[in-house]
This record gives sequence, structure tokens and C-alpha cells, in this order.
Amino acid sequence: MKRILLLMLTFVGFNMASCDFLENDLCDDTEADMVLIKNASRDFYIDAYEASRSNAVAGLAGTGVTNACNYVGTKPWTNVTFEDAKYACENAGKRLCTKEEWLMACTAGGEYPYGNTYAEDKCNVSDYIMDTGSKAECKTPAGVYDLSGNVSEWVTDGQVAALAGGDHYSVADDLACEYSVKKIEEPDQLPVTPSIGFRCCQDVL
Repeated sequence: MKRILLLMLTFVGFNMASCDFLENDLCDDTEADMVLIKNASRDFYIDAYEASRSNAVAGLAGTGVTNACNYVGTKPWTNVTFEDAKYACENAGKRLCTKEEWLMACTAGGEYPYGNTYAEDKCNVSDYIMDTGSKAECKTPAGVYDLSGNVSEWVTDGQVAALAGGDHYSVADDLACEYSVKKIEEPDQLPVTPSIGFRCCQDVL
């Protein structure tokens, strides 16, 4: 009888912990609105900021959760594989952006997100990763931030993966919207690094 009771308590405790985990994994009400991109082919939403974990704060990326959030002023989610980035977007009710969507958002501002002329001070090309949205001028006319520099972003490219946007170590040519997209044939063979992140997109329902 004691053994059955212990098993019951263990089961209840596990479920309570699981519920707490799922609740804590949700993005809170400070999450930014997604940006609507209107295009001749189709409209879609894209996160205004690079993805963060739900427990990320300024200067700290957080740990242990699986839900991608659209926060401003938090350390972006990096050291992430292509598959984990896809899962994190799906877990948030979204999906990883396609290469075409990412480029539609980025090139709306010109060759670079902010215009046709490279400006070193517009986006983060420093020795360290900045919190999302730290560079106020690193945005498209629609208000999508950090598409150039800071961290590279996983996108889907047909049946394969790609990285877009360059990172904080990149030089001018590698930060241009079109030139920054690099196809990755075997993403599972690419070591995860602090310079690789992602953002999410969503269909217009």
C-alpha cells in the first residue's frame, strides 16, 4: 500500500513539475508583435527580433526551454542547431522563416536592411553579441531589427538549410541581404556556435 501511495505521489509530483515547466516555457506579455510583410506573391508575418528563450533577460540568454520568443532587449538564443531552431519556432506556434521570406523582409530596405549604402555603425559588427534591438537604426522600414550582423539566422532553403544575415564578425559584403545567405547542405555537421541564432515566421491565417 505504501508503495502504491509513493508511486501515486511521484506521478502527481511529476505532472505538477511538468505543468510548471510548460507554463514557464511560454512567452510573457512583453513579447513584441510580429511584423506583417505584404508581398505580391503572398503575405506573412516575421518576428521583429531575433529569437530569445522565454527566460532570457538583458545580457543573459537563459537556459533549458524550448519555446522561441520575440523579445526586445534580451540576449538572443544562440548555440542552436537547425533542427532545434525549427522545433523552437513550431513550439511557439510559428515556423522557421524560409530564405525567400527572410530576403523579402531584408531587401524591403534596400541592399542592406536600412538602405543601399553600407554603414558600419548601423548594425552590430563589434566583438560581442548585443541584446536584441540594441541598434535602433538596424531595422527595415517595416520595423524588423537585426537582419544584418549580430547573429546569423537559420532559414529553410527548399529541402536544405541556410544561414542569413552575417554575424557580429562579418564584413560589409557579407552583411548585404542577398549576399549574406549561405546554403548549408549538411546542417547537422555544422558545429553550433555563439554566432548562430534564428527568428520565426508565421502564415497569415
